[in-house]
Amino acid sequence: MRDGLRHFFETRLGAPGRALLAWRTRGQAERLLAERGLTAPAARLASRLDHHVRRGPFAGMDYPRRRGDIVHAAKLLGAYECELHGAVERLIARAPEIVVNVGSGDGYYVVGIARRLHAARIVAVDPDPIAQRACADTARRNGVTARIEAIPLVDATQLERILVRELHALLIVDCEGYENDLLDPARAPALAAADILVETHDFARAGVTARLTDRFAATHHVERIDVAARDVGAIPDLAGEPVDVARGLLDEFRHMPQSWLVLTSRIART
Repeated sequence: MRDGLRHFFETRLGAPGRALLAWRTRGQAERLLAERGLTAPAARLASRLDHHVRRGPFAGMDYPRRRGDIVHAAKLLGAYECELHGAVERLIARAPEIVVNVGSGDGYYVVGIARRLHAARIVAVDPDPIAQRACADTARRNGVTARIEAIPLVDATQLERILVRELHALLIVDCEGYENDLLDPARAPALAAADILVETHDFARAGVTARLTDRFAATHHVERIDVAARDVGAIPDLAGEPVDVARGLLDEFRHMPQSWLVLTSRIART
């Protein structure tokens, strides 16, 4: 979502505007799936998998489809953002005490992480009231409601207040270009000790991947991960589907090029 459009709906129209924008984009997603002939195959796949994630770091998660979730099939199959599976496992193994998911959506990451890190404090951040309700329902279905704190917005100053009390934090950030403003060590010095997994959006904020790399080079090990092609034949649950349908179910409908940064703090923990 373009920053200008998001800013208008969020600042000028408030919560009603965010809801209107959310419904508009969800409707567009539903139409795109229908136009590509994917609605029925995606529904059959979800039913066959009983709406549970089949593989990957969040295998076993109860994850029902929400209106407008254009990548639900890929998530259930364990193919969604599969480039990150190794990084997610490594970040989980570092046992963060707090996880902040900025752009938590319907809870795929925030609930998946909560299921894996039973002792961590979990904070879900999303301005969309529809996403907030969906995330709460996903948490309820997976028995982690009591461990997730939901807030609508966060800036760098507020993020500093959240992180400064913690010895070890993990941030998972997907906020359509706002990462440029949020992940600012000058305004949030506690970021130096935090691990960060961030989806970067150069189409929304030109040069943001390079800027974040430079900002964190002195304090973090920086790994850039780019989107990779999907191998339909490597997904057993797609056997028997026509090739064009199988590819469609794995499509993540991204702006290209698309990258993530895995920023692992070098600061020793006590």
